[in-house]
Amino acid sequence: MRKFTLMIVAGLLLQACSAGGGIPFVDGLFPVTDTPAPSSTPTITFTPTVTATSTATQTVTPSPTIVRIPTEDPNLPTSTVVPIPIYIGEYTATPFVTATPIQENVGFLSVEVTDKHIYWGVCSPNRTRITARVQDDDEVFNVIIFVQVKSAKEEDYTPWTTGDAMHDHNDGTYSYILKANNIEGHNHYKNSWVRYQLVAVNFEGEEVGRTRIYAQVIALSPCM
Repeated sequence: MRKFTLMIVAGLLLQACSAGGGIPFVDGLFPVTDTPAPSSTPTITFTPTVTATSTATQTVTPSPTIVRIPTEDPNLPTSTVVPIPIYIGEYTATPFVTATPIQENVGFLSVEVTDKHIYWGVCSPNRTRITARVQDDDEVFNVIIFVQVKSAKEEDYTPWTTGDAMHDHNDGTYSYILKANNIEGHNHYKNSWVRYQLVAVNFEGEEVGRTRIYAQVIALSPCM
């Protein structure tokens, strides 16, 4: 009788499963289902980026500029022009002077010119020597010459030069070789005059003498 009862219960369970498609709860029994295993979550790993920073700074150090002043050999026929300012050792003689009108020579005993008509080009004579004698050789450090070209036919001039140092002969005389082809503005006019003025300066560059402007002493023409 007991075996028969169990068989009936088993049949009812099978019938219920086939009819409902599932397993019902029976007196504290739970259905057994297959639970899928959780999938693993990918992990993203960040790689730090290293940025190279330059710490070295290039420094440019300027090199000193050495200015050499040419000197003149007294045995040579021409003089070497030393532009203003004049550097003597650690001292600087900067004469702040310009050519200005004056009626008489002050601080000069004489001014002489060898050739009074010169030519620019290849003809001769193409140069002349200007020689000046100062009044007080102990006070004068150097003599500066200023040059200007004036048209022979009209009132037209070139600007005055900034001044060149004459050669010191150490006996109170100073000379300067005036070359026609090197005169600023020598080819501005067909015929012209070379105007010049001399200024004496002391060791500090202060003016101690000045000549008048020599206007019609040196004629300048092209080589025909």
